[in-house]
Amino acid sequence: MTRSFAVPSMALALALGCWSAPAAAGDPDRGRVLYETRCVECHDTSVHRRETRKAQTFAGVLAQVSRWNANLGGAWTAAEIEDVAVYLNWRYYRHPCPEPVCGSRRASLPRALAVR
Repeated sequence: MTRSFAVPSMALALALGCWSAPAAAGDPDRGRVLYETRCVECHDTSVHRRETRKAQTFAGVLAQVSRWNANLGGAWTAAEIEDVAVYLNWRYYRHPCPEPVCGSRRASLPRALAVR
């Protein structure tokens, strides 16, 4: 007697759907590591807490991270710039962040940031 191992097409489609990549969103945990590796040499936390800060929106935070990345030679990718901006926004600024950038995690702080 032979067994049939054919998988119905609907079951296969559902199984493959579980392997699809989630929507891309900034990763604040990676952003923290990037920021602490490259930026804290010149920036302490006071730069983010001063009243005259330039970043008045999330787009402003993203623009400042992008600007300083370019000033320092442009080593970060667009995704890494976004990660750092998401981290800084969650850590210091708390501006509304677009869902395509912050994803569903925007309502709560990442675990690594919540304990600080």
